[in-house]
Parts: sequence; structure tokens; C-alpha cells
Amino acid sequence: MVKPKAKIEHLINWYFGNFCYRRGRIDLESENYGRICYDKMQKIGKELNLKEMTHKEFREIIKNSLFCKPIKREF
Repeated sequence: MVKPKAKIEHLINWYFGNFCYRRGRIDLESENYGRICYDKMQKIGKELNLKEMTHKEFREIIKNSLFCKPIKREF
């Protein structure tokens, strides 16, 4: 089954919401870190020069970047 592709803007918002904010990578006190992280993801999106890609491809690119180290929170 071929996975559907999504626009880069959607993927940036999806990754930021699901992996940075929800997983506890940023908190409300460190809003500047969240803005810096979001801006770096947008820069990577522009550098890719692609209009669409799959969620898995985008996640792997961000995970392999030097600035993003997502952590898992235990509830």
C-alpha cells in the first residue's frame, strides 16, 4: 500500500505538535526553544525544495538532523 504524501507545511506542523509539544520536548516556559525548533524545521523544509513527501520520510529527516533530539515521556 502506497502511503499518501502531504504538503511540507502540514508535515512541519504535524511533527511539531506530535513530537515536540506533546512529547514534552518543549514546555510553556521555554517558548523561545519552541520557536527556534519550529523555525529550523521550516528552514529544512525549504532546503528540501519538495512540495510533498510522506510522514515517515519527513520524520526520519528531522530525527537525523543535529538539532532535534525527541524524548519519550512516561505517564
